[in-house]
Amino acid sequence: MSHPTTPQPAPGYGPQPTPKKGMSKGLKITLIIVGVLILLCGGGFVACTALVGKAASDISKEIDAKAEHVKLTSCKAESANNDLFPTVKFDLEVNNSSKNQNSYFVDVFILDEAGTRIATTAAVIADVRPGQKATEQGIAPLSEKVSGKISCKIDKVS
Repeated sequence: MSHPTTPQPAPGYGPQPTPKKGMSKGLKITLIIVGVLILLCGGGFVACTALVGKAASDISKEIDAKAEHVKLTSCKAESANNDLFPTVKFDLEVNNSSKNQNSYFVDVFILDEAGTRIATTAAVIADVRPGQKATEQGIAPLSEKVSGKISCKIDKVS
């Protein structure tokens, strides 16, 4: 009886050795680029932070200057005790004493007799030229009828 023979691979076709484990060329290049960027930006981070800080400071000064130009001239609770559409009317005045044409975005709080904020609204006074005055009337809708004294307060000008 003959035994079946197992076929043998031809010479040179044996198992291949496993390749060495290591970083690919693309990964090495990526790591070098990232490292260089970190070194360059690390020193630039301080300068970048300083520039952002200065810009924020300049914007803050500009907003403070704009706030000085705006005043609330009236606050009337004409229909605040109306059941259907309670509202408060207010008047704003801008005196642009800067050297630039400006638009003013004004946030106004409406307060009840106890000083509790009962509404918030915004008004826009657009394109006021240097040296000009402008007025704007705003209306703040209330969520419910209010009795007693109502006041208005400018919260923020930008």
